[in-house]
Amino acid sequence: MSFIVWIVLGSIACIVLSTMVKGRAHSLVLAAALAIACSSWASPASASDAPDTWITTKVKMALLMAEDVSTTAVRVDTTDGKVTLHGTVSSADEKARAERATRSVAAVREVRDLLQVVDKPRQESTAIADETLSAAVEKRLASDPALRDSKIKVKSVNRGVVLLSGKAGTLSAHLDALEVARATPGVKRVASEIESPDTLADNEIWHDAKSDPKTATTSAAKDAWITTDAKVRLIANSDTPALDINVDTLGGVVTLFGTVPTEAARRAAEAEVKKIDGVKSVENDLQVVAQVSAAAVEHRDDRVKDAIDKRLKAREELSDANIDVEVADGVARLTGTVRGQPDRLTALTVARTTDGVRSVVGDLTVKVQ
Repeated sequence: MSFIVWIVLGSIACIVLSTMVKGRAHSLVLAAALAIACSSWASPASASDAPDTWITTKVKMALLMAEDVSTTAVRVDTTDGKVTLHGTVSSADEKARAERATRSVAAVREVRDLLQVVDKPRQESTAIADETLSAAVEKRLASDPALRDSKIKVKSVNRGVVLLSGKAGTLSAHLDALEVARATPGVKRVASEIESPDTLADNEIWHDAKSDPKTATTSAAKDAWITTDAKVRLIANSDTPALDINVDTLGGVVTLFGTVPTEAARRAAEAEVKKIDGVKSVENDLQVVAQVSAAAVEHRDDRVKDAIDKRLKAREELSDANIDVEVADGVARLTGTVRGQPDRLTALTVARTTDGVRSVVGDLTVKVQ
């Protein structure tokens, strides 16, 4: 069955669920189902068009709305549609629920579940009256500067399950609202009827010299800026195996996870990320795994260039890009134009994963629409 057909069926399901959300007794349960279902179906035109940053955002939203999943210790990163989960959970059941929530997001091609089960003493949360909890969440939403351009409110609270409604100016703001509500003491789970764009604008992904940090969209967008910048820096650094390093940012704190071949590469990755404006600290969870040395293979620059050109042309999302490739001593330089910032990162990733490429210099610009 084609992806478009699945989207149509999913849209119909969302409409049916919406009409069912009537009585208060069932509204939160149905709203949660609606949120998860719609987050699975709402997506770019095709699975192959979904940027990794969009997938990561949707996965984080799905985890925040999942039942009995503690998101505070779970980190998410996506590379070419492959989602990696890293961190700790309290049980095998919670680990399975986190993976199911991740797989529910459209365009996720594969899930690498690195979550570790750590037996923790179960702490019963203090019961808070629904009215008191509603007021606490409302106060936090209203005082968050990241949500100043959005109109989000608490629709209802039922035994610690908070249902949010209203409109968010951006998809990042939608994620921010879920994070703010979920972090409120006493909240067990969040559900969402928030209306928001289902795509990420360039200024939610990429921070360049023209961007003013003081007028940045949301804290989630700032985190995405840092994550993207980190990935680009690691791709350009010949001392770091960029595609084996996962990056996630929360509140300016960057977590690096994955594997590197040497302690020097581990230190180099951390040092590179610390150069980024806005990084508060780096949690370096990279594991040093010695690789079996293979016989050195000489790669001619002209052959590497041809290989990069071929791989770029094979990517559907780069069909309207105009990219020129030059390779000298294994360093690939990409120039030209792309449709948006997600495509820029895709092109750099494709080049960096080509055999014979030691590092990549990206001089790509976004074409004016």
